[in-house]
Amino acid sequence: HKATHEGKVAAEVAAGEKSGFEARVIPSVAYTDPEVAWVGLTETEAKQNGTAYEKGVFPWGASGRALTLGRAEGLTKLLFDPSTGRVVGAGIVGVNAGDLIAEAALAIEMNADGADLALTVHPHPTLSETVAFAAEAYEGTITDLYMPRRR
Repeated sequence: HKATHEGKVAAEVAAGEKSGFEARVIPSVAYTDPEVAWVGLTETEAKQNGTAYEKGVFPWGASGRALTLGRAEGLTKLLFDPSTGRVVGAGIVGVNAGDLIAEAALAIEMNADGADLALTVHPHPTLSETVAFAAEAYEGTITDLYMPRRR
């Protein structure tokens, strides 16, 4: 997917169009079982670089869909810029994580904040709603998991 996108950008530039991309917004996926997917800033990078961040995490053991699939071993983690609340990174571990990471990539690309994701209506029960639940965990508004408000 990275090479395909780079080829498209190269063709557009060769055709005289203004084109480019932010490499950090290209998601990575390890097609293991369970899958592991990430995009943007990772927590490890943030710690190594001294980059300030806050996070919202939703364990799949609390996901109705993950439980019905018998695949509750995952989690969804979103990283946020503490000064703006914008999504700057994400990591997802679990079945179909490679499919789910696209929403986080779009959130980073569009400079979405936690409220943008938390307020987006996700179908229930689905694995995709774990992204919204991680944002709600960050926002302190989650009702699907007991987490005292952080503020």
